[in-house]
Amino acid sequence: MMNDPADTRFLTALQQALADSDDPDCEPCSAAVNQALATGAPTDLRAARISMDSLPDELRDRIMAQVHARMALDLSAIWDLMPGSPGTRRPN
Repeated sequence: MMNDPADTRFLTALQQALADSDDPDCEPCSAAVNQALATGAPTDLRAARISMDSLPDELRDRIMAQVHARMALDLSAIWDLMPGSPGTRRPN
């Protein structure tokens, strides 16, 4: 089962980028990513990766650029690591 929040954030950003694409080549990859997010099972995570790797290079590069942009703008990804954030043990 997927326990790493970074994996979840990545797959969620990937899911959104694939959903925004109207390219039919994205459909199988989108289904694999949806399954991986639903189960978190190692075999489903691997299937999502293989599906992403099988996209045409130009499409994969475009999707990954969108994923990276989404993740770079996701402040929740760093919030828990900031000093004084809820749940941290450090006061600063």
